[in-house]
Amino acid sequence: MLFKIGDDRELARRIQEDIQCDILKIEPEDPYGNYFSSLVRVNKERKNNVPVRSVTEIPDLSGYDTVFIGYPIWYLDVPAFVADFIGRCNLEGKTVIPFATCGLANISTTLNTIKRVCPESKVVHPFNYGVAKKDNYEEWILAIR
Repeated sequence: MLFKIGDDRELARRIQEDIQCDILKIEPEDPYGNYFSSLVRVNKERKNNVPVRSVTEIPDLSGYDTVFIGYPIWYLDVPAFVADFIGRCNLEGKTVIPFATCGLANISTTLNTIKRVCPESKVVHPFNYGVAKKDNYEEWILAIR
């Protein structure tokens, strides 16, 4: 199973084609809009501790051993609605493979959040695709097959 949000659609589709897996888009309760308005809103939400939820229905993951989770990196972390969604999924005993898109950040800044919202999962093979640094997708996809 592969979870993604809008910003990651190109990378998510590539993974889906290479792995041949199901895909599910994670949607926020209130859509964020363009990149710049999203950053302004996220900044306000974090400063004011505004809870942000996902409206995506929680899937039955009992038939999956591995779950890919894709997200953009916003202010060095996972978007709150993605963390909300992941935290409500039953990922106990699953292998979680996070992948992220970003400007200058690195996925390593988000791994504490991923591990916090799915504490009973094995988090492995994080992949970062950024404007400034593009990790080697071909090496990564071969390593996880």
